[in-house]
Amino acid sequence: MGFAITEPDAGSDTLAASTTAVKEGNEWVLNGSKVMIGNGTRGTFMLIFALTDPDAARSKRHSIIIVETDREGYKADPMHGKMGLRASDTAAIYLNNVRVPEENLLGTRGNGFHQLMAFFDRSRAYVSAHGVGLAQGALDMAVKHVRERKQFGKPIGSFQGVQFKIADMAVKIELARNIMYKAAWLLDNGKADTNVTAMAKMYAARIAVEVVDEALQLHGGYGYFDDYDIERFYRAAKVLEIYEGAKEIEKMIIGRTIVGR
Repeated sequence: MGFAITEPDAGSDTLAASTTAVKEGNEWVLNGSKVMIGNGTRGTFMLIFALTDPDAARSKRHSIIIVETDREGYKADPMHGKMGLRASDTAAIYLNNVRVPEENLLGTRGNGFHQLMAFFDRSRAYVSAHGVGLAQGALDMAVKHVRERKQFGKPIGSFQGVQFKIADMAVKIELARNIMYKAAWLLDNGKADTNVTAMAKMYAARIAVEVVDEALQLHGGYGYFDDYDIERFYRAAKVLEIYEGAKEIEKMIIGRTIVGR
């Protein structure tokens, strides 16, 4: 399955989503388009974030509708040319008078935005784990390389400058791992904390980018070629600061929580 939220003109501003779901008798009729949707061409059903009540208060205008992908009017085209995560199916979705039964409404009508925010409290914690894992993998590869690569007659890992780089990377990863664990622990215990999750996602994504960059640097010219996995890690890291809420959105959440609106 997948969750179709993003639109060509509605990314970080999810409340600007204009895909519509209109009630006709005992059916919902959906029209609109979504972009950069995971599993869009592979999934058997999609959760569609759709405008159901355009005249309601801004945070009460949207609902989430389940749409099976074999419904007439559903179309998905794969989006090619991604910098990284190329094994993941990413698609543009087109909904042309797609009809689904009224029971395909997920949760309460008009509560889609609040459901979406609750979802992000969880998905952003998962992304923070992705960041920690990516960074740890990059560090492991860097350590292996500096132990084996010799320059000036000895392994480059014996140079203090290299060891300092490795130390900085390890500290960043450990800090990210701990705040990721905190966000996950709160979720597991029914105490979801939007602020902590935003911190975990923002920090883990940032250190993933930083650690992978440093790990590639330690590989030297070899790291720039796809013979080495670090090249793939480098391409995969950046998206962590973009999807499931760009880093700027995480900063907005954290700032507003601390200072107030």
